[in-house]
Amino acid sequence: MDKWSILKRRVISEKAFMGQEDGKYVFVVDKRANKPEVKKAVESIFGVEVESVNIINTKGKTKIFRGYKGKRPSLKKAIVTLKEGESLKEL
Repeated sequence: MDKWSILKRRVISEKAFMGQEDGKYVFVVDKRANKPEVKKAVESIFGVEVESVNIINTKGKTKIFRGYKGKRPSLKKAIVTLKEGESLKEL
């Protein structure tokens, strides 16, 4: 799998921004990606050293809007912890 297709986007939320103080960054990743692939992709794209990667599979919620049922997409998120003193430059 190509390193550019593993990382889809960064998660922009209040909780994700609070983790940046500890060197933790959250990405939405491809559903087929595993921890070593995510680690290599972040290290090669951003030029930083990764300490650990945690993966979360979130199941999409079923919602009802004006009587119609719909489903939010399922996502796979990776929480990437960088080594001490490392940070991602603003994109």
